[in-house]
Amino acid sequence: MTLLVLAVLNLLAPLVVLGVVLKFLLSPRRGLLRDLPAELGERLGRLPAPALARLAGRPVLWVHAASAGEVAAVAEILRRLKSRPAAPALLLTTTTASGRDAAMRLGLADIAALAPLDCWPAVRRFLRQARPYALILVETELWPNMIELSARAGLRVGLVNGRVSGRSFPRYQLVAPFLRPFLARLDRVAVRTELDSLRLASLGVPLERLLTAGNMKYDRLAPGDDRGREELARLGWKGSRVLTAASTHPGEEETLLEAFAALRGRFADLKLVLAPRHVERAEAAAETLRAKGLPFCRLGGTPDPQACVLLVNAMGWLPSFFACSAAAFVGGTLVPVGGHNVLEPAVAGIPAVFGPHTEHTREAAQALLACGGGCEVSDSASLQGVLGRFLDSPGAASASGRKALALLNSWRGATQRTLDHLAPVISPPSAAAENPEKS
Repeated sequence: MTLLVLAVLNLLAPLVVLGVVLKFLLSPRRGLLRDLPAELGERLGRLPAPALARLAGRPVLWVHAASAGEVAAVAEILRRLKSRPAAPALLLTTTTASGRDAAMRLGLADIAALAPLDCWPAVRRFLRQARPYALILVETELWPNMIELSARAGLRVGLVNGRVSGRSFPRYQLVAPFLRPFLARLDRVAVRTELDSLRLASLGVPLERLLTAGNMKYDRLAPGDDRGREELARLGWKGSRVLTAASTHPGEEETLLEAFAALRGRFADLKLVLAPRHVERAEAAAETLRAKGLPFCRLGGTPDPQACVLLVNAMGWLPSFFACSAAAFVGGTLVPVGGHNVLEPAVAGIPAVFGPHTEHTREAAQALLACGGGCEVSDSASLQGVLGRFLDSPGAASASGRKALALLNSWRGATQRTLDHLAPVISPPSAAAENPEKS
């Protein structure tokens, strides 16, 4: 059954790749394809010679994440592994180029590269070159060829920060008989919630290999630096009331800006920090701002006395802007994207506002609503009402922010629980030999 499934998947792989390319060609993110020729070698499983030289003679731990968000989630694990005596060489691969760039900026991995396409020749070539002793997958990166070929090569395979969203679970159930052999290859699995554990167990992960460890993303959330405050002062916004819109998507930016424009009629000094989820969409967001008649300036650009919106076109700035804000809107929630980390603003002690589409962060969204650390909105009017209340009553905003921070602090510790559970997988061969029993 396993080989039959892989055969079908590998035969379909060219069509899948073509579909992905066409999807990008027809989307606002088509500019990402310009780097495809330069990326092709890594996509086909080839690592550059200088990278391989850095791995020579060392046990190699392969960690695979999808993009920048998943890289951030696993950063603390990498940091702790790197600090250990006789630490393995850390090879971090990502599905997206933005994820690879984020990994490079972190500087925690010995090598950051694009993952091979999930087809037999590319994965096999990658494994033969890198020769890792184990593979750690992050969140939902359950690629059949990657898992099966790694297991056949003798690698232990683990999953960290695992999750199965309510939207994707029915699809997984439809293919569960085909998925089960691959999930059974996972040696240790650490998941975010009890519901994730139950879903993965029903799909084929043995219960004794599962641990509900919590969400590691909450461990890496840290207060922002002074860059945001300095940027706002440079723009002449010191003393102004500020809102931050984080990780926004097309469709919800229009709703958000409509509410912001209305609030400006009540709060003349109100400013907005707008950070699209994908920085390559900055120009599209700029067009929306022009269409709404809202003067804006760009991060690091020439100050404009008329500007009321700061358009953020670089990554890594959000925590420093949260620290300067009265409240934050978290994107991907007013449109059916599934939502981003609604607890990110909590580290600055400010309330989070989000829409109803929180499938990817449902537990945190529900907990924020229950404790009073966040508010859910559905449209421009309700968004205007909630933000207006926080601006009218700074005390209420601060109280809500303190509740959000308390919730965040109560949820920390997932990284250590995950490391403890994954120890038999992560330990280099010499250490693993002392405890060879497979769970």
